[in-house]
Amino acid sequence: MAEPERLSDNADVEVTLDDEERQALMVIIDASLRVLKRHHFFSWTQGVAQSLIPHEILVCGMSGSSDPGMHMYRFSSSRYFNEAHFAAVCHPDTGLMRRMIDHWDASGQPCLIGKQSMSEKCDPAWLENLEKHELRNAAAHGMRGADGSIKSFFCFSRVQEPFSPRLAYILHILAPFLDATLSRVLALEERESRKGARTQVAITDREMQILHRLKEGRTNLEIAAILGISQHTVKNHVRRIFLKLGVQSRARATIKAMQLGVLKVSRE
Repeated sequence: MAEPERLSDNADVEVTLDDEERQALMVIIDASLRVLKRHHFFSWTQGVAQSLIPHEILVCGMSGSSDPGMHMYRFSSSRYFNEAHFAAVCHPDTGLMRRMIDHWDASGQPCLIGKQSMSEKCDPAWLENLEKHELRNAAAHGMRGADGSIKSFFCFSRVQEPFSPRLAYILHILAPFLDATLSRVLALEERESRKGARTQVAITDREMQILHRLKEGRTNLEIAAILGISQHTVKNHVRRIFLKLGVQSRARATIKAMQLGVLKVSRE
């Protein structure tokens, strides 16, 4: 039995997918497994996913792995929604997305903003903001991480679908697959970026040996003794490592090398 979705009319309505919609969902899930790049994600959401949520614009927020902020991405087939509109609605302090995310964080329910329907406690002024920035309407939902913090947020706009309990129900169903698919795409991008950076740095075997000793906090004298080379040679290697990594200290060299994947991060 489906969980009821509640909208501003305070009516509980039980929603389920019909056979055609279930089949469409299976096609969407199957296709998601072949999404490996950002343009694949665009084609997936603008392709098979349209069968359940017909839309022109999708704005996604994903929490970064190395910082507490949320990175925003747009996937749009609308020529009206430009970079300036995207920057305005995604402004970290004043943007509409920030307010919608806060609303979702508090309620845990999809945020539906359209001319015909409005989720409970959504500010009516948000609709005017959506019109101003060429979004027209918004159907949004998010996902939490294991620690309860916001992991991702997905906002569909220019949606050609009645704003109803059914739309909220579909958002509940699709959010985990949107989260998993975009997370995979961004993780693969990050891996490729680090691989490219590693190749460009071109650390030699000897420099790698010294980097490992720098990570251990060894002095030049200790490194020289361990590797059986002169202290002067160690100093020259350290200088070259600094130049290649673009740093000026031993600590920064270790951190940069781990960020680039040259050194493995300790898992203690």
